Amino acid sequence: MFETPNSVNRVADTVGANSADQLQNQRKTELGQEDFLALLTTQLAQQDPFKPLDNTEFIAQMAQFSSLESLQSMQESFASLASAMTSNQALQASALVGRTVLVPSNVASFDGSNEVTGVVALAESSAEDAKLIIEDEFGQVVRTIELGDLEQGPNDFTWDGTDDNGNSVEAGYYAIKVTGGVYGQEMNLATGVFARVDSVNLGGSQGGVYLNLDGLGSVSLDDVSQIRN
Repeated sequence: MFETPNSVNRVADTVGANSADQLQNQRKTELGQEDFLALLTTQLAQQDPFKPLDNTEFIAQMAQFSSLESLQSMQESFASLASAMTSNQALQASALVGRTVLVPSNVASFDGSNEVTGVVALAESSAEDAKLIIEDEFGQVVRTIELGDLEQGPNDFTWDGTDDNGNSVEAGYYAIKVTGGVYGQEMNLATGVFARVDSVNLGGSQGGVYLNLDGLGSVSLDDVSQIRN
């Protein structure tokens, strides 16, 4: 494209970039529709009359801008949709406050009176001679409960908060571990515990919806696999 020093200045004037102050105060991270049209108009006005812009190239530039504009519009639509879905999810999750949910955990919070209940999840096979082992914060075993043979799928368990001698333990956090024989080999089995939902919040920088559980802290709503009254 044929250009002279004067034409270059006119291009700069057109897009508002002819002074350092304007560049300092009006920095942009992307080319807007008005900027593109201004550049395109200036390009047509300043083109070499002996080498006019090829129609194919002109159409390609227009198509490229149209595609970019559509993508930007689509991104804005997806962002709005994601925001609406998160708000709707938070509204639905608020109905869980005060209810009990099952979440994956190998830690249980014992309040000194209520039983601790949970589930052993066997996804692919059954387990033989399963045992529920409760340990205190020092790693000492306080209770061992024979669960027997477990079938494939969810298997409920309950701990009443007593040790092997039948004495009540202190309130606090306890590690729970379930072992069992799978295909002839003793393995640790996946566990989940039930906990009451105290409140619901949006995940902030993490995104998503999170439930604040009594004694267990914050967990993602996506981790909830069962709901009880």
